[in-house]
Amino acid sequence: MDLHPKIDVPKSKTEKIVNILSFLMILFTFIYIIVIWDTLPDRVPSHFNATGEADRFGGKGSVLILPIIGSFLFLLLYLLNQFPYAHSFPVKVTEENAERLYKTSRLFMSILNFEIVFFITIGAYKTIQASLGESGLGVWYLPAVLITLFTTIGLLIYRLYKIK
Repeated sequence: MDLHPKIDVPKSKTEKIVNILSFLMILFTFIYIIVIWDTLPDRVPSHFNATGEADRFGGKGSVLILPIIGSFLFLLLYLLNQFPYAHSFPVKVTEENAERLYKTSRLFMSILNFEIVFFITIGAYKTIQASLGESGLGVWYLPAVLITLFTTIGLLIYRLYKIK
């Protein structure tokens, strides 16, 4: 098995800021749910169709599903990011390029983590708003998620190939 060099690469300032912002969004989502809990109806949207309209409903506790999933994904990606040598790279990792590859991979993973948390936060907020009679997610949500995430992944792969 080809193991990548294990070198210590300090986190960049941008990486730290993006991670803090991700954590704060998750925290904000839970605080918002706690504050609004008593005003939530007993039946809230638990799923939206492709046009952003609610098509399945659940108990009011279902508003916690997205923030819990977001917290789990954030923690999982954050922990994975602590070990950049365990990341999969489309190019050969050598002693000469390892630091640049690891820095790039970690930064993009932090940004991807932020984007996931951002869209989950919006999803949770819009779910709560829909349960209070406001509009649902809207038709823009799914395309925005997919375009954003795939663009970030594409840029990461492109940058990694350039480092080669």
